[in-house]
Amino acid sequence: MRRFLPLCLCLSAACGTKSTTADSADVAGDADHAILAADPDCNPIIGNDCWSGWPSSFWLKDDATTATHFRIDLPPAKMPANSDGKTVAALEWNRRDGFSPNSPIVILLPTPPDPKRLPDETRPALALTPDLPIVLLDAATGAFLPYMAELDSNADGPARQALLIRLWTPVQENTRVIVALTDRLLDAKGQPYAPTPTFQRLLAGKDTGYPRIDGHLADWAADLTALEKAGLDRTHVFAAWHYGTASEQWTHGPALAMRDALVAAVGDKGLSYHIDMVEASTETAALLPNLPSPTVDNRIVIKPMHPDVALRVRGTFEAPLFLTGTGEDATLNWKDGGPALAQNGTVQRPFVMLVPPNVIASQKPARLMLYGHGFLRGACVEGCIDPGAAEFFPHFVHAAGVVAVGTDWWGLARTELPLAIQAGNDFSQMPRITDKLAMGAVLPIALTRVALGKIVEDPWLQLHAAKPLYDKTQPLVYYGNSLGGIMGTTMTSLHPDLTRMVMNVAGGGWSTLLNRSSDFAPFLGIINGTYPDKFSQQMLFAMSQSLWDLSDPFNFADHVVKSPFANTQANRRALWPMSMGDSQVANLTSGMLNRIAQVPVSSPVFEVWPLNMTTADIPVDGNTCVQWDSERGTHPPGNGSRTEDNLSHYATRWMPEFEQMIWRFLFDDGLVEQRYCLAGGRDGDGKLPCNLQEVVPVAYEDSPPMPVIPPPPIK
Repeated sequence: MRRFLPLCLCLSAACGTKSTTADSADVAGDADHAILAADPDCNPIIGNDCWSGWPSSFWLKDDATTATHFRIDLPPAKMPANSDGKTVAALEWNRRDGFSPNSPIVILLPTPPDPKRLPDETRPALALTPDLPIVLLDAATGAFLPYMAELDSNADGPARQALLIRLWTPVQENTRVIVALTDRLLDAKGQPYAPTPTFQRLLAGKDTGYPRIDGHLADWAADLTALEKAGLDRTHVFAAWHYGTASEQWTHGPALAMRDALVAAVGDKGLSYHIDMVEASTETAALLPNLPSPTVDNRIVIKPMHPDVALRVRGTFEAPLFLTGTGEDATLNWKDGGPALAQNGTVQRPFVMLVPPNVIASQKPARLMLYGHGFLRGACVEGCIDPGAAEFFPHFVHAAGVVAVGTDWWGLARTELPLAIQAGNDFSQMPRITDKLAMGAVLPIALTRVALGKIVEDPWLQLHAAKPLYDKTQPLVYYGNSLGGIMGTTMTSLHPDLTRMVMNVAGGGWSTLLNRSSDFAPFLGIINGTYPDKFSQQMLFAMSQSLWDLSDPFNFADHVVKSPFANTQANRRALWPMSMGDSQVANLTSGMLNRIAQVPVSSPVFEVWPLNMTTADIPVDGNTCVQWDSERGTHPPGNGSRTEDNLSHYATRWMPEFEQMIWRFLFDDGLVEQRYCLAGGRDGDGKLPCNLQEVVPVAYEDSPPMPVIPPPPIK
């Protein structure tokens, strides 16, 4: 590490870079007088935009009442404005005691840097080396923080093109991060950047005239000292600052508080439920002796059913409410501004239960599985299908021979599509999504408690000889796709009753994920009209991460199995399958999620994710991530939207071999055996890792064959 200083000096001299010593003419002529701040609420360290660089302690103020002793202090008048001139409300940020541990660092330089010199996602900066253009340090330990850097691929041109720095693995809560831009960061012409007069004064240890800086001048001086201890001489730094991340009270604290209050309120059997509709074929109805006829109760609907569904139950369940209401404008019901929450009565939320034909035919109680649906969809969107349609949810329930129950992810279900559009027009509306999503992360606990405690005993849902449809004594498991993998990661970390969990095609870090998702393209079209400045867009995406943090899996993944929260099942197991080349959930974010979860990637792998653990065990007896390839291509690096969806996001789940792996993990011995994809002879090259091309069915007749369950032994 100490070699960094002399090597940096040597490289600087060899390249002819300009020294940025503090005794320049700008400072020498102003030895005793601070520079008059042109705008005391605009960050002057880089000087090309009020918000560059974000995040920064420039927007923190002292507050002895918070866990970090700081509070965010964004000036309302300076907040980004939409095309109607309406500024984003600062209130939701100013509640918090620090910035998101998952926030990108957003910078606007006079001209964009040469992208070839940036350690992008294909070659991230994993260690402190003399040629690094950017240095990130943990201020408390002096440790180098790995990162990647990129220019905004969505920018219209160089004038307002953001430089985006993303930590390769998020830092912990209540951490002070130092950011330094060095004279190894060059523009497209190979020229270094000059420090601003304000930063020159900081290099000289002088007041700047900015109260937001001068009130904590010792902290800014400590940044330079820490950089020098790491081996980076201050004469080769043209901008540096620090920021503090929020406390645990503001990351997973609210979700844990809701979880604990909800569990106490619902007990072992749950609160109330109401059946709105029971749909069954004539043959199925005959096997449920207590099911009334439609003439007796109009909630009973006898009709031809989908081949994968013999019985479907739709209804609502009751749960404690921690929002200000149940309407579109509802947000979290904060006590005294947060982070504590107050219960606001209860709420009725929808549920769907699917029973496949093989469970009805067996006349034996099956296992119960909790299911999580995809982005802007719903449990009934995926489960309430008519004959002829193709949906994976009922397909897998039938293949596995289980009863499944699911609810909507409140905040990002199809019913919330208007909220997403509103937020695109006015980012002040974002808490209407993110706060509901945090509430939605704990609602499945209330659903499964009432499903295992009361719904299982419902007279309508009894087989002959008073046998229930499912066995409430068997361990509860979870399977989720897409948003069900993303939010499923958060939910499973909180759920006290789950034993085995599969989060398929998951990622996290919404501020990184959205801009790289084909799902985001329509909303980006809205945002381009309401917030046309591309630098402001990246600022808003980065700022929004603090709001997403309340349920972002990046804050919860390490608590699924690595360091479980209190009051969860012992010996729980989790599996994260990934689809390579995914257009909807970028593999970059899947790798980040895996690093946070701290489970190994099953080896051999398709794509090496630097700093991720791997395992050579086959089968894997424990928690793991598996990379599956449907041979649908990849995407170029960068944050450009995947406007053309290659359908790899959907393809892997329809593979019979994939379903065999999931079934064995959830319902059998818990082992993960990727070699099933070799057994059927469909693998592209007959070698590990598996690569299989699969058609994504549009109609039921296009569906692949049902997998053999249990899977045959591998020879």
